[in-house]
Amino acid sequence: MKLFDVYPLFDLNFVEAEGSYLWNDRNEKYLDLYGGHAVISIGHSHPTYVTMVTRQLHNIGFYSNSVRIPIQEEVAKLLGKVSGYDNYEFFMCNSGAEANENALKLASFHTNKKKVICFSKAFHGRTAAAVAATDNKKIIAPINESDNFIFLSFNDIEALDEAFKTNDIAAVIIEGIQGVGGVQIPTTAFLQKIRVLCDRYEALFIADEIQSGYGRTGKFFAHQHANVQADIITVAKGMGNGFPVGGVLISPIIEAKHGLLGTTFGGNYLACAASKAVLEVIETEN
Repeated sequence: MKLFDVYPLFDLNFVEAEGSYLWNDRNEKYLDLYGGHAVISIGHSHPTYVTMVTRQLHNIGFYSNSVRIPIQEEVAKLLGKVSGYDNYEFFMCNSGAEANENALKLASFHTNKKKVICFSKAFHGRTAAAVAATDNKKIIAPINESDNFIFLSFNDIEALDEAFKTNDIAAVIIEGIQGVGGVQIPTTAFLQKIRVLCDRYEALFIADEIQSGYGRTGKFFAHQHANVQADIITVAKGMGNGFPVGGVLISPIIEAKHGLLGTTFGGNYLACAASKAVLEVIETEN
């Protein structure tokens, strides 16, 4: 068996990493400038990160969400404190795509509506609803095609206003900064207009901060530069410093019910240890 060839690969085999540097199997040193996916948030092999994940692995690595896992609560509390969303609730999952799937599902449950506004050049993931909200026809399979997603020009306030007037909108999903779309930045006026229209038409504002969150712009979330508050915020890449983890920050206006969302591996002990280490380093090392 061989690997399914879906990635164009550099002919590099990295075997060691520390801080901002990588070494390959020929002992060549590289400065890690691979910021596009923005996964490593506190540096490779940060001692706090290594210590916390190792200690957790020696104790327990995984158990189901059928029991109370206190470290999940610790991560949620610290994330609320560092991000400024301390009155929100938190659902942990495994990836950015899964975070966006749950965000879209929550918005539809809460509003009892199904139309979602998204934008040109958007990228929200490769799974069902997340890829339907992504502006790339090449990666949308026929089974993922849906008329529930309305694509508008990025930063076009007039088009946004008109879409709300002519559709029953459940949510608007927008990246804090478009990454795959070419580092496109939403204007302050545009984000503030999304907030106003969502309030007026009883829709939810979903901020996809998977690439732009976790301090990459000088604030914890990129949308905070516009002095707006989203109803749902999705996080992943920088959250675990490379460990696979994702999450959804959820406004207190959205009611939790047993069985509403679910995940097998989300919020496992190791993912929580990695996530807590990242937040501790961000807070203590400023």
